[in-house]
Amino acid sequence: MVERKQRKEEKKEERPVDFLHTGSTCLNLALSNRARDGGWARGRIDNVVGDGSSGKSMLALEAAANCFHFMLGTESNNFPKVKKVSIVYNNVEGVMDFPVEAMYGEEFNNGVEWMRTGTIQEFGSDFLKRVRALKDGEFLLYVVDSWDALDSEEELKAFIESIEKEKPQEGSYDLGKQKYGSKRFFKTLCSEIEGDNGQVKKDCTLLIVSQTRQKIGVTFGERRYRAGGDALNFYTHQVVWLADIGKIHHTKEGIIVVEGIEVKAGVKRNKTAKPFRQAEFPILFDYGIDDIMSMIQYIHGPKSKAVEDFLGSSFKTYETLANYVDKEDLKDELISLTEEKWHRVQGSKKHIRKRRFPE
Repeated sequence: MVERKQRKEEKKEERPVDFLHTGSTCLNLALSNRARDGGWARGRIDNVVGDGSSGKSMLALEAAANCFHFMLGTESNNFPKVKKVSIVYNNVEGVMDFPVEAMYGEEFNNGVEWMRTGTIQEFGSDFLKRVRALKDGEFLLYVVDSWDALDSEEELKAFIESIEKEKPQEGSYDLGKQKYGSKRFFKTLCSEIEGDNGQVKKDCTLLIVSQTRQKIGVTFGERRYRAGGDALNFYTHQVVWLADIGKIHHTKEGIIVVEGIEVKAGVKRNKTAKPFRQAEFPILFDYGIDDIMSMIQYIHGPKSKAVEDFLGSSFKTYETLANYVDKEDLKDELISLTEEKWHRVQGSKKHIRKRRFPE
């Protein structure tokens, strides 16, 4: 869930990429090796992939809410101080069943521009117009949910004609979209947001939501893939695959009530930190990411049990510890413990061989 107070600032340092908070401290670390100011690569094209009901849209909403509530007035290494924040949620699928206002606030619900484009050409035109209109100090997060729901104009026309003529649709599915994305949109977009020598000149981030698809007849290798062709493979900066690994539920009057899911996020592509890192976090249907619980589970293990020592106190269950952290405003201390364990576990193995090149 989005925090209701400004996070503590770390000492500013020079680095080529800034980040946007994902809503999950553990996922921040997996994506950027940074807890408080890590996450999605800012000023880049990021991609979240998963099956249905694996938390893709929720993760996109978490990023949008964090940007909406906390980006204004922030300073960074690669962009001017943010004077204006724009959040565009292109809900191509046309379905949004989450109680957005209750989860992220009325101001967020009214402040986000909710829209829907039908074709990839409409989306591409809309996004590039917004990018070109950005001025110094203006920040834009643009979410496309989902890439798979976008048609190309050619395919949409062929589909309508097949219905009108009552004949099977000819041609290959998605090839028009792949061609547009590869040769036109992504290439043009990268030239718009990146200046000379790789310096980013537009403070805009594109977060693309993708569905997984299953290969038919495959007996070895990966059976699931993401649509989009070489364009998404080449131009994305970070790619995270989500999986539902369990249900969160309670029993009341003998009836099991499912209230959320446990999500595993695997980083398959990463240009800002080491790839193939993983993070796990709970998503509650009427709340969002339970960041506090995910850190407790990371530090002490996935099973709820007694915690003997947390800042000198003991707790019978993870739930009582989570409530204590929330009530006493101790999340920053929990983040520090999570970050310490992450770097302790993920630290590079020291090579005993001599240096390959002189200093």
